[in-house]
Amino acid sequence: MSAKGKNKAKAFATLPNAVPTSSTKIHEGALDNSNYVLAQMKNGKWEKAKIIECRLSKDYDPKQKKDDSSYEYYVHYEFYNRRMDEWIGRERIQLTEEPIIEDTQPKKRPRPSDKREVTAENDEHEGMDHQSLITHEMHTKFKTIEKIEFGQYRCDTWYYSPFPSGYHNIDCLFICEFCLSFYIRKSELQRHQLKCVLCKLGHPPGDEMYRDTERRLSMFEIDGHKNPTYCENLCYIAKLFLDHKNLYYDVEPFLFFVLTEYNETGFHIVGYFSKEKESSQGWNLSCILTFPFHQRKGYGKFLISMSYQLSLIEGKYGTPERPLSDLGRESYLSWWTQSIIDYLKKNKDGEITIAGLTKETGIKDTDAWWTLEQKHLIKYQQSQPLICMDMAYLDLIYSKAGRPGLPVKKDCIHWVPYKRPKGQDKS
Repeated sequence: MSAKGKNKAKAFATLPNAVPTSSTKIHEGALDNSNYVLAQMKNGKWEKAKIIECRLSKDYDPKQKKDDSSYEYYVHYEFYNRRMDEWIGRERIQLTEEPIIEDTQPKKRPRPSDKREVTAENDEHEGMDHQSLITHEMHTKFKTIEKIEFGQYRCDTWYYSPFPSGYHNIDCLFICEFCLSFYIRKSELQRHQLKCVLCKLGHPPGDEMYRDTERRLSMFEIDGHKNPTYCENLCYIAKLFLDHKNLYYDVEPFLFFVLTEYNETGFHIVGYFSKEKESSQGWNLSCILTFPFHQRKGYGKFLISMSYQLSLIEGKYGTPERPLSDLGRESYLSWWTQSIIDYLKKNKDGEITIAGLTKETGIKDTDAWWTLEQKHLIKYQQSQPLICMDMAYLDLIYSKAGRPGLPVKKDCIHWVPYKRPKGQDKS
């Protein structure tokens, strides 16, 4: 069943009793977690890791005496993002004699070359002090849902999400791809689909505000006030793939823009972004997610582009809400870089100004300056900023920023900015 009602997803919700406790020492025969271990990842590599917790293996015979092979172990791979944490069997663990010495200072982790799987965790917690980070990690220590089945896709989850009681410690959560109701058993989902109105309609709720018939893409605007259950469920599901500190899901002040691929069977969600109806801080995007099974298709940059197109329609310059996730930060830097270079090349024979760049792209001036500095596209001569206009170098930086992503077709947007109804208090 879906989560209904308000305030179901409060931060640091009490974990179910079945979730393991904080030390392996109380488990008879279990491995000690005071030393580092070498643990085998899914790709076969052996990496330095910590044992966070243990639980009895599913095939444990209660008639047998417990030993270290009677348990599964929840491990965190050092230098890897927490999305890689997982439960593994004893056969994937090698012991070491290196003790774990808890560092009382914030620790920055190196960035290996594989940025998609291995990223600096601190990027996900911008603005959090060390104690806040420790508290956050304590309360989101375990992934309690291993996988989700979403339409035709099944994938591993990345992080803990505070689903309602009864939806934890399960191998797979089954989700209706049209209304986002979630179920523990596939048979429950199948029964739901026989009577679900949105399943019969084959698309999300809300208003369609973009359709690209060539690429068969469609986007729906969904008001958190009008469709709270759908939006709350979207937040629950998205949290399985986002590790932000803010877990409070008050959806009423937000608009959700859900991107779909459509075919003869319906409109299938691939990702979304949300934004505040009225942001006092100038944020044009609050949360962004492309589901893992649709990544590497250019949708992330499409969603970013759309958020800026909406800002331009509103007559505003925007910036995304902080903190950004690690993948979000990389996507934004890439998108900003390519958008700025497009502007520079387009205006190479005219006047180049930050004000002009901001007016054309919607990128806030502080983000533009930061990107120029990050990519070494600006230098100072006698305190005057000079922007690089070497076309060969611009082409090189552009190519290094990755694929440009799918373009937003402006003539396919049919959208009117939000206006608060008269007499309605600001949420």
